Amino acid sequence: MPDGAEPFGKPPETVAPLASSSSERDDLLTARPAALVELFHRIAFLVLLMALAIAVVSPALARPKPPKPAGDTAAAPVQPTAPPGPEALAMLDAAIADGRLDNARALIAPMWASGVAEVQLRAAELALAGGSLPEAAEAFTGLMEGPMAALARQGLGITRLREGKDGEARPLLEQAVAADPGLARAWNALGVLADKARDWPAADLAYGKAVAAAPQDSGILANRGWSQLLRGHHEAAERDLVAALKLQPTLKPARTNLALARAMQGRYQEAFLLSDKASLATDLNTVGYAAMMRGDLPVAEAYFNRALSLNPQFDRAAWANLQYLAELKAQKLREPSAGPPPRS
Repeated sequence: MPDGAEPFGKPPETVAPLASSSSERDDLLTARPAALVELFHRIAFLVLLMALAIAVVSPALARPKPPKPAGDTAAAPVQPTAPPGPEALAMLDAAIADGRLDNARALIAPMWASGVAEVQLRAAELALAGGSLPEAAEAFTGLMEGPMAALARQGLGITRLREGKDGEARPLLEQAVAADPGLARAWNALGVLADKARDWPAADLAYGKAVAAAPQDSGILANRGWSQLLRGHHEAAERDLVAALKLQPTLKPARTNLALARAMQGRYQEAFLLSDKASLATDLNTVGYAAMMRGDLPVAEAYFNRALSLNPQFDRAAWANLQYLAELKAQKLREPSAGPPPRS
């Protein structure tokens, strides 16, 4: 019985069991009210326990079940999204070209589901811009057949060039421009290869094609300016580098090379026109190097020493140039009749 329950009536006296008729059995039942009450209480207690159990379990059974993982059931195939429009692709191209790689990754993410080759090509270009050359090479290789073939060969050729695999880069780039003569980046890369081989006619042809295809590309103009510097054509180099900096004033290699082009013409003061506090030590070393090549050894020494005094860290380039300058001065003392190197 539940705690605190009391049987109704007095407990019956014990009697010996007898075989009896139905009327006698009825009399026996009425003579034992306590036992029946106890039985009823036990049944009620069990019913109460069952009701409590149902009350506790039912809410849990009523809770919604979490969805099964996709792998557990046969899901309907995901439909590809619509291909990105020209405006979206142009925004992505601009982000990659400007070096805003995080922005480019955010832009390309929703385009993946389209599965189109245009998006795959941009993913390869993004890997190339981020310096992931093996990933870029694999992505470009997968696009060598189909509508993106020329652009893929251009990208793979540039990737091989950056990997130092010039022999693999050249045929890819040549195939790219043969398929599409307007690929400025492929022509630019061919110009770089020609510079490395000191094949100046090929360099002029390649850079000319690149500039014609992309006249507003500051990087191509800067590369052609460096090509002219390599040949000792300092005035032509200055023209290209000035044009590059008009398009992109923050292009650091072009600023340094412009200082070198002017200094190699003996215009030392003009070489510092674009210098600022951050670049002055580097520019002093660059102009000092030009003065040393021109045979103006006292001027060169003054610039190297000033570069060392301005740089808060040890300027290894200026120190190495000073050591070379000392060797030149010693050689000049040993050979007083020897003249300075020819000026440009």
